[in-house]
Amino acid sequence: MRVPTHHQSQRTLESLAQRQSEQARLQSQLGTGLRLQSPGDDPVGAAQAELARSRLARLEQDKRATQLSTSLLNTAEGALAQGVGLLQTAREALVAAGNGAYNAQDRASLAMQLRSVRSELLILANSQDGAGGFLFAGQGSTLPPLSGGSAPSWNAPSGTQRIGEAGRYAAGVDGRAAFIALPQGNGVFIPASDPANTGAAWVDPGGVSQPAQLTGHHYRITVSGAPGAFTYAVEDLDLGTTVATGVPLPEDGEVEVGGQRVRIGGTPAAGDRFTLTPSGQQSIFDTLDDAIAALSTELSTPAYNEQLGRAQATLDGALDRMIVARSQIGEELRHVEQAAASGEQQTLGVTQRRSDLEDLDYAAAISQMQSNKTTLDAALSAYAAIGRSSLFDFIR
Repeated sequence: MRVPTHHQSQRTLESLAQRQSEQARLQSQLGTGLRLQSPGDDPVGAAQAELARSRLARLEQDKRATQLSTSLLNTAEGALAQGVGLLQTAREALVAAGNGAYNAQDRASLAMQLRSVRSELLILANSQDGAGGFLFAGQGSTLPPLSGGSAPSWNAPSGTQRIGEAGRYAAGVDGRAAFIALPQGNGVFIPASDPANTGAAWVDPGGVSQPAQLTGHHYRITVSGAPGAFTYAVEDLDLGTTVATGVPLPEDGEVEVGGQRVRIGGTPAAGDRFTLTPSGQQSIFDTLDDAIAALSTELSTPAYNEQLGRAQATLDGALDRMIVARSQIGEELRHVEQAAASGEQQTLGVTQRRSDLEDLDYAAAISQMQSNKTTLDAALSAYAAIGRSSLFDFIR
């Protein structure tokens, strides 16, 4: 009669169950490649792995945002590069228009060239990205930013749409600064001849001579006297006061008023007036329209020289603004590229961390499985030996 001891049998069964459970766990790990089969395997590690997966998901979203932003900004930068080239073409045309040898037909040809530039700039301002959005619509719009061919109006909301984590990346460009909100003339003030003037004088676009003395006021210059003995007086129209009177007009016609410098060219007549008005804003399209209108004016007249000079000054300012807008996009691109590179580094680090927490070390798992199998085989042998024992084995 076989008499296995209850205690030995129970301990062996428990050892067998433990080894079989461990063997099943190792087989499952080898099958999935994951160290953690359930949160209970390592609660702390499982929580950290979940945090790593969540961070990786956010990094992936941010990566898609940088890719979208990079694509949009590159397209916008390319459009502005074309715009800069067009404005340079327009500027060259205006410089050529000052050539006294040009006849009416030559100036008509230049005007046609400016009309072509204007049309191309209107197309650029309404450029679209690959998804059908408008590059220069700022906050985004389903309508083109500019509408109306002869007198374009800006329809897009101001500001720039931003995407990505914490809205770090631009998803568009506010085209106002490049196409619409451009400073008139020299950007500070607009000199102009009074239409009632009887002389053959004009004023150049002027400039700032003493920035600290700028007041932003309206001024009027009145010429008195006769050729060779001209004098001028200056009135502050905002204050209603006379700033200067009886000042000899220099041979070069240069006058300084409130930190502003302007030159009176040609030959004025007594009583001729010239105003200095603070600059406002003007679109590039209005600027080109003014230049085209100037080219239709009779050559070498005061009005022609004045309109042409003002158009050149405003166009120079527009060119500067577009170059600045392009450089700002370049700076934004640099920021996005740096963020993308940083995101890649973070992704590598977090991926490695998640792998360390979750992924299985195959070599260690196989070694452990072999060791566990050896132990399991030994436990099975021990249980079989206990099952064959009898009372006579103990009596002997």
